[in-house]
Amino acid sequence: MLSFEELEKGFTEEEAIAEADRCLNCKNPLCTSGCPIENRIRDFIQAIRARDYDKAIEYINERSNLAVICARVCPHTDQCEGACILSRKGRGIRISKLERFLADKEMERLLIKSKGKVAVIGSGPAGLTVAAILAKEGYRATVFEARSVPGGVLRHGIPEYRLPNEMVNKQIDIVKNLGVRIETGVVVGESITMDQLFEMGYQAAFIGTGTGLARKLDAPGEDLPGCLQAIYFLETINLIVDGSLKKEDSPLEPGDRVLVLGAGNVAIDAARTSLRIGASEVRVLDIMDESHRRCSDKEYEEALHEGVRFHFQTSILEIIGPDRVRAAKVSGFAPAPDERGEVRLLPVAGTEERIQCDKIIVAIGQKPFARIVSTTTGIQTNEQGYVITHEAPYYGMTTREGVFAAGDVVHEPKTVILAMREGRRVAEAIDRYLQEKGLRSSI
Repeated sequence: MLSFEELEKGFTEEEAIAEADRCLNCKNPLCTSGCPIENRIRDFIQAIRARDYDKAIEYINERSNLAVICARVCPHTDQCEGACILSRKGRGIRISKLERFLADKEMERLLIKSKGKVAVIGSGPAGLTVAAILAKEGYRATVFEARSVPGGVLRHGIPEYRLPNEMVNKQIDIVKNLGVRIETGVVVGESITMDQLFEMGYQAAFIGTGTGLARKLDAPGEDLPGCLQAIYFLETINLIVDGSLKKEDSPLEPGDRVLVLGAGNVAIDAARTSLRIGASEVRVLDIMDESHRRCSDKEYEEALHEGVRFHFQTSILEIIGPDRVRAAKVSGFAPAPDERGEVRLLPVAGTEERIQCDKIIVAIGQKPFARIVSTTTGIQTNEQGYVITHEAPYYGMTTREGVFAAGDVVHEPKTVILAMREGRRVAEAIDRYLQEKGLRSSI
C-alpha cells in the first residue's frame, strides 16, 4: 500500500545554495515570463546565492502570499521550471524547491495599524491571498470559513502526499500573524448574511468560496451506493489521514476496483489516493482525447507510474447494480453533429462494453453553492451559477457595490496559482475602492 507521507523533501541550505549557483542569471529570465504571477524568480535565486534570505523572501512576497502552498502544488514543470533555458538540456533549475526552501524560512510578520474592516468569505487560496494582502496594507481582515478548520481546497481537496496539512497550518499561521482573524464554522448565507456583515461595519466583502457543489453524471444508476463524488471522497480521506475520522469511515475498501470519471487534477488526485488506500486497480475514463486532458503533465506521468490506467474518449452510459455499484456500461465517444447540427461528443455505436468495478468516483467538475447570492441583495450570477464580476472600475467587483469575488466561484475551477493571482488583483482593487470612497476607518 502506498504511503501518504510527503513524496518530495525540501532542500537543505547547502543544497539550496548549490542549486542557486547553477542559475545562469539570465538578462531576460524566461522563468519569470513562464510564471502566471511573474514572480521575481531570478532575483530570489541570486539572493539565495548571496545567502540574503530576508531579501529573497521579500522578492517572493512581492507577488505571492502563499509560498509554502505554491512551492508544493503549482505545476512548475509546465510554468517557470519548464520555461527555464536549462530545461532544454534536461537540467532546469529546481525553482519549486528553492521557493519551498525560502517559504519554510519565512519569519512572522505583524502589522499594527488598521485602515478599515473587510470580510473575506472562504479560506482557500484566493481568500487567504486577499486577507494577507489587505492585512499588509493595514486593514482589519476577517476570514469567515464554513468548516471547522480553515484551508478550503488546500486542506480538503488536495491529498496529503502532495500538500501536507502541516504546511497548510504553517501558511495559515503566517496569515494570522499578519493580523488576519479567522472565524470557523460560519456559513455565510446561513449563519449570517452578507447584508448583516455590512450592518456590522464591514466596508467591503470578498467572496472566495470556490466550487463546492459537484456536477452530476446524469446517468442511470448514479444514485447506487458506491458511486461517489470526488470532492466528498478526497475530503473524507483527508479527514481520515489527519485523524478527524476513523479508518472505518473510508468510502473505499482495500481491494476495490475503482473507476474515476474525468481527467482533471481532481480526478487524478482521486485516482492516486485510491491506490494509497488499497484499491486493487484504478482506471480513469475521460470523454476527451489524451491531448485535451485537463490534468498537468506531471500529475499524469506520476499517475501512470503508480499504476493508474487511462481510457480516453470513453465515458459511462450506465452504472449497473442492482443493490450497489457492480459494473459500468461504457462507450467510446467521438465528435459528431447532433440532431440540431451542432458538433458534440456522442457515443460511438458498437463500442459499448461492461467494466466490472466496486466504486465509481465522479470528477467531472464543480459549480458554486447558491447560498450567498440567494440571501444577498444585488449579486448576479450567470446561467451556470458563477458570480458575475467586472474589470472596471474595480477589478473583481460584483454587481453589488463593495462586494468582490474571484477564483473558482467566478469561473471554471483552475489552479491554486491562478486563484492567488486573481486574489492579488482583487485585494488591490478593494484597497483602491475603499480609499476612493473614503471608507477607511481611523481605527
